[in-house]
Amino acid sequence: MITLVDDRALSELLQGKRTFEGTVYCTGLWYVRLCQAVLTTNRSDTGSLSGPIAALPPRARQAAIRALVHLPDDVGVLSLRELGPTIAELRDRHQLNLLSIEALAAAKTLGANVLLTTPSPRLEEAIQTEGLTLVR
Repeated sequence: MITLVDDRALSELLQGKRTFEGTVYCTGLWYVRLCQAVLTTNRSDTGSLSGPIAALPPRARQAAIRALVHLPDDVGVLSLRELGPTIAELRDRHQLNLLSIEALAAAKTLGANVLLTTPSPRLEEAIQTEGLTLVR
């Protein structure tokens, strides 16, 4: 089983708060969004992505950040080189933003289940339309 996880689920995995059976992938943009939230040093606030890692005890926080910077081998990320044609094809059928269309293309390419930690009605509808499975 392959599961495509969003940025929040990836964060939980890297913190050791969530486990998955099978193979885990994340999209490039979800990965970048998590990196920006956690690694941006000039932030005075902690948001929904950065807060859980910032709240960890120092050793656990350092381990989670190391795992974020050097993703474990068992977390895959497809490149846009691989996804570009599929994104273009899916754009004809779905009106999604770049973040969502990349997720849909990755899930379709991988034949993956998609784990979304926050509602995304348009993406959820597209996942179902494409015959993919949404998990919570």
